This record gives sequence, C-alpha cells and structure tokens, in this order.
Amino acid sequence: MNGPEERDQRTETSEDLIDPRMKEFEQALARAMKRVEVRAETTAKFLALAEEAERKRVHAGGGFRLIKLSNGGRVFAMPRPRAWMGGAIAAVLALGCFVGAHIHERHERKAIAEQQFETAERITDETLARTRAELEQRGINLDQQ
Repeated sequence: MNGPEERDQRTETSEDLIDPRMKEFEQALARAMKRVEVRAETTAKFLALAEEAERKRVHAGGGFRLIKLSNGGRVFAMPRPRAWMGGAIAAVLALGCFVGAHIHERHERKAIAEQQFETAERITDETLARTRAELEQRGINLDQQ
C-alpha cells in the first residue's frame, strides 16, 4: 500500500504529533500577521508629516539633521547623495586598485632581489670554501688562530 491512502495516513499522524502550544503559537502569529487597513485620515496625517519633514530638511540644508515636527515628533534626516559622489567613489576605487597593484609589484621585486642575493651569497660561500680547500692542499693556511 504505497498509494495516496498511505500518504494521507502519514500526514494525519504527523499532525497529531504537533505540540498544542505550537499550534496555538502559529494561530496567534497568523492573527498578528493579518493585513489591517489603515484609515484614510491616518494616511493623510502621515503623508502631511512626511511632507513637512521634507520641507524642513530642504530648508535646513545638507548634513545630518534631527527635524522636529509640529505634532511633537522628531525625524532623523540624512542628506541626499550628491551627483558627484558616484564619480568620487569610482575614482577612489580606481586609485586603490592602482596603488594596490604598485605595492604588489614592489613586493614581488623585493622578493626576487632577496632570492638573487641569497643565491649570490651561497655561490660566494661555496667558491670561498673551495678556494680555502685548494690553498690548504698546497700548504697555505688562512685560518688565523
């Protein structure tokens, strides 16, 4: 019996296992999330306050402002982005990319120079050791004790 009857039986048994507190919580949540229609006068009042805040923001000029409304409320207003701000941000990003590339290139050059110096130092040490060995074979001792 793998048909829809078995599936219906399984869902019925799983619904029976749900905690009654969880059911109550879900019902309360559904009631709280129901759409509530706003009265027209509330909407008009809200829009009037928003218009007043916008007028005061424009009148106050740029910068961050705390605007006090006629009904006693307060609104924190932020300035609108200026037209040149996008270009300035792009210029800073481009400059950052160029500076980052320059620093990376300088770091790579330094690493290569250090590697070349270590190689030259190793070759010099090996050559000096070979020369000392040859001199010692001929009877010349350079080690001063």
